[in-house]
Formats: sequence, structure tokens, C-alpha cells
Amino acid sequence: MSSKISEQNADPFDADKLPNPSWNDWFFVDFLGVLCIFFLYAGSAVPAINEPHYWTKAAHFWNPGFGKGDLFLESGDAHWLFFATFGCLTQYMPLVWAVWAGRFITWILLAFGWTLLGHSLWTGDINGRSVRVKNASLVASAWALVWLAGLHWGHWAGEWVIGGCESKGIAYAFVFMGLAMAIRRRWLLAWVSLGTAAAFHVVVGIWVIACVACISFLLDRADREKILDPTSWRPTSWSTIRKWLALHRAGWIVCAVGVLVGVIPAIRIDWGTDPRLSTESAVMQAYQRLGHHLVPTRFSWERWQGFGVQLLVAGMLACVALRSKWQFNEDSKGSQEKASGQDRDAKRVALSGDRVGRNFLASLWVPWRVLFASLPRGMQWILGCGLFALAISIVGLLIDLTLGAADAKIAAKLLRFYWFRWNDVALPMLIGSLVTSFAYGKLVFDPNPELLRVVAWLALLVPGGVLLGDRFASNFREGIPAGDKAHFVSKSDSESDQLNQYRDWLRVCDWIQGHTDENALWLTPRRQQSFKWHTGRAELVCWKDVPQNAEALVHWGERFADAYQFGEKKILQPWTDEKLWDLHKKYGIRYVLLDRRVANQSLPLLPILYPSSNEFNDHFAVFEFPPLPEIVSQ
Repeated sequence: MSSKISEQNADPFDADKLPNPSWNDWFFVDFLGVLCIFFLYAGSAVPAINEPHYWTKAAHFWNPGFGKGDLFLESGDAHWLFFATFGCLTQYMPLVWAVWAGRFITWILLAFGWTLLGHSLWTGDINGRSVRVKNASLVASAWALVWLAGLHWGHWAGEWVIGGCESKGIAYAFVFMGLAMAIRRRWLLAWVSLGTAAAFHVVVGIWVIACVACISFLLDRADREKILDPTSWRPTSWSTIRKWLALHRAGWIVCAVGVLVGVIPAIRIDWGTDPRLSTESAVMQAYQRLGHHLVPTRFSWERWQGFGVQLLVAGMLACVALRSKWQFNEDSKGSQEKASGQDRDAKRVALSGDRVGRNFLASLWVPWRVLFASLPRGMQWILGCGLFALAISIVGLLIDLTLGAADAKIAAKLLRFYWFRWNDVALPMLIGSLVTSFAYGKLVFDPNPELLRVVAWLALLVPGGVLLGDRFASNFREGIPAGDKAHFVSKSDSESDQLNQYRDWLRVCDWIQGHTDENALWLTPRRQQSFKWHTGRAELVCWKDVPQNAEALVHWGERFADAYQFGEKKILQPWTDEKLWDLHKKYGIRYVLLDRRVANQSLPLLPILYPSSNEFNDHFAVFEFPPLPEIVSQ
């Protein structure tokens, strides 16, 4: 192509024809922008919703005396690598500061991986090598805005990426790095990154590894000529497969090591478990405790709406891209060089149509093939991730709709592998990549794209800006951290009542930490999930703290059913003296933390330890069971 072609008429993906990067094309500047966006979105007070669950177990991993005797803390460590690495922070600083340190490490890794992926978004193949399109100022930051908006409002299965510090966030950071390296054909680094992701969170890693393997095989075979003329495809020969395997062999070996690091602890904790218990735990996990993540027929209507809107938006953006491509083809006929190229493409497409046959449905795919062939390699990869994730989520939906009614046990065993997790992340990535590409003019083939680009920038900045503003304001005025607030406050209570309850909760937890036996077992209120976080004491059962291994999960279900009874309309019933003594005799509970907010809850006939006459607490009280021989003697 002649170097005299103007920038306006140049192919938007021809990296050699675009201006040199300006100062704000620098990777570090974009990285800081992404990091700031992630901080504004997720910089809430500690603990976040899942941090008491992860970090009390991390503290116990390094200090078995922390929460000694707690069923959850002493159950299997499925996320072994996270506890072994990030958990060591609990040995050198208080739990709150350890979590803040872990958060910043996580956000830095996520921002680095996302920026690397953003700067690979418009990577194309030039003379057999991968070259990034220039003039992409702050593309990762812009992409992050619309991606976060889609992930926040359009998730189908409750998945999130940017938030508190847990193994999932670390895994996604390495997923982004792995995708970026795959786009750039740096396969060893790609597979090392994906293996590391699986080591931190095996379910996240396995789905993405399968996705990358499929896309790499298809794109290596699907060069531009074959996409334009699919009849030129031939059955894959064994020699072709061997070449592909040889290309990835070294990376797969390293990746397999990472997968083993993640999968061996998960297998080990259930090794030798009675199959009956394994089945019972799968049903409990899928249809009772985690149905809002695993079973689509149990997803809320709001989530279905968000998912449907995302599918609609993705389809509309694809149609706009298709129209823009064909409009560009028409307007480019004035250029002989462009026209000759389009004539060749038209001949290939026409030939393909003739060979396929005069089939209207088959002919509908022709313009989409031309559009896909014109995309840079990076966009083809993001599109492939979105389609793969959507396909496996449809498989999960079919499992629920067919097996869920016919055989719930088999369906539960299959659904617990989170078929919808990658879709919640990849679909907003796809939508965000299209919007960002329109805004930067990378998908605008029309020589007069100003209106479309303005609309794209508005679609990018307005939802992202509203989301960040709302999240920052919410985090700033947050009176009760999400990890404390979850399952604790009643929505019918006023904000002042909630704060008073929370202050009393902190008071009683502080007293427990300084005045009770650290090795004793506690019966704690149903409406809380941060008792271990604040006290370091073991509790009989907690709704949030679900063990990962099958046997412990079944015991958790039995304990929960024993400890908490519900009446009509799922109203929590008060503890009676008889019930408390039954639990004491069965499980060896020593202390009872009573929640006076429970309707009709009376004080038990047990020695009260807190509050004393000179202490104040309207909502919580601590009782201790006297030794059984003493009761018998009376």
C-alpha cells in the first residue's frame, strides 16, 4: 500500500500508517488511570463482602490457634495458594491492614493485566508479526469504564472482578495478562499466566484455559483468505495438529503445573469421601446455598434483565460495525488500490456463495465473515472470548432446564462448576471493546464518522462516570462496611438504628476478644457474618462460611438446621432454654452470643457475662454454660 494514502482513507488497523504514540500513549500513564478507576470503584471500607470469609481462613492457615475448633476454618483449603501467599500478611500486621495490603497488590496486578490487554486490543498481524495499533491514548482506562458498567449492572450470575482481596481477583489479573500475551503470540508467557490464574482459582483458570486453547486453534487455522471463502477449508490433518501442539507444548507443560497447584488441594479435600456425602453436598451447594450463582432458573429477574440488555446491546453494536464496514467498502471505490482490494474480496465472497449454493440463510453469513476478517487480531480474540463464554453458559442453562427437573443430583454435580462465571466477565469485555473501538475510530470505516464517534464517547463516559461517582460517594459515606453489614442489618431499620446496632456489635466483639477463652466454641446470631473477623473465636456455624469439602459442607448444613429455626414467612425463631441446652450437649458450646433484635427473644436462664451493671449494650448479650456436673449437683 502506498505511503501517500491519507490518514483518513487509511485502513484503521494498518499500524504502519498511523501517527507515532504521544506522551499519553505511554503504558505507565494508562496503568495509573486504570488503577485509579479500580480504586474509585472498589475502595470501600474493610471488610468487603467476602473478606471475613477468606481472611479469617487465611489467618487460621498460618496460625491454627486463630478460631481453633471452628468447622469452616478447619475444613479443607481449596484456595491453598492464596492462603499460602497472601495469608502470610496476617502474621506481620493486624487483619485490617493485611487486607488493605492485599487489596492494593490485587488492584495493581489487575490494573497491570488490564492495561496490557487494553494495549493489545487493536493488535494486528503485519508481515507475519503482531503489531499494536498506535494512537491509542488511555485506551485501557476508557475500556475499563464501560466494562465495569456492564459487569456491575449486567451480570447474570453475580460475578465480579474488581472488589475486595480474594483469590478470584488475583486469578483474573493473570487471566488478563495471559490473554494479552496470547494476542501477541507470546505463547509461553500466555500459558504461564493462565497456569498461575488456575493455581490461585482453579475454576476461573480452567474455563479461560479451555477458551484460549479453542480460540488459538481456530484463529491459527482461520486466516483471512479462509474466512472470506470458507469452502477453502480442508479437514485438519494430523500434521497440522502436530504443528499446533508443538507450538504450545512448552507453555502447556508449565500451565499444567499451575493447574495441578490449583486442582490438587480441591481433589485432596474430598479424596475418599463417601459418594453419598459428595452427592448430598453438591445438591446443597447448587440448590440451597449457592443457587444464585450456579442455577439460572434461580437467578433474580433483575439479573435476567441485565443479561438480556447486554445481549441486545452487543447485537446492536455488531450491526453498526457491519453497516460501517460495508459503507466504507462503497465509499472506498474511488481509490484504485482500495477498489482492487475490495474487488478481490468481492470475488472471494461471490465464489464462496456459489459453492455454498443459492441458500438465503447461508448468504447472511457472508458480510459477517468479511467484517470478522477485517478486525485486528486483538478484537478477534475478544470476540472469541465472548462467544465461547456465551456458548458454555447456554450449555449450563440447558443442564438446568433439562436435568434439573429430571435428575437434580446429576444436575447439581455439573452446575457447581460455575458455567456462567466467564460469561459475566467476557460479555462486558466484548461490548466494551466495541464501544471503545468506535470511540477511538478503530471500527469506523466510514470517512465521516464524527457523529458515531461522539455517540460512542457518550456511551463510554456517561455510564462509567455515573457508576464511579455513585460508587465513590457510597464508599465515602459508608457507615458500616459491607462485610459487616451483610446479613446483619434489617432494611426496615433506619440508618441511625443500623449504626447503633453496629456500634453495639463492635462493643460486644471487643469485649469477647479480651475476656473469654479463645479456644471455646460459640453459638452466634444468625444475622451476622463477621464474628470470627472481630474476635478470632470459633463459632458453631455461620451462613456465609460454607466449607469447600463435601463432608464438612454436609455437617455445616446439619448444624445450621439445628441452630436456627424459621417460622412462617422465613421469620427467625427465638432460642429457648431447652434448645440452647440441646445444642450445648450435642456440640459442646460454651458461650452464647444472644441477639436481642430477634422477635420475642427472652434472656436464657444462664449466667450472664456481658453487659455487666457498669456496661452498656442494648442489642447483644453474652452467656456462658456452667459445667454440667455443677448443674447436676443442684
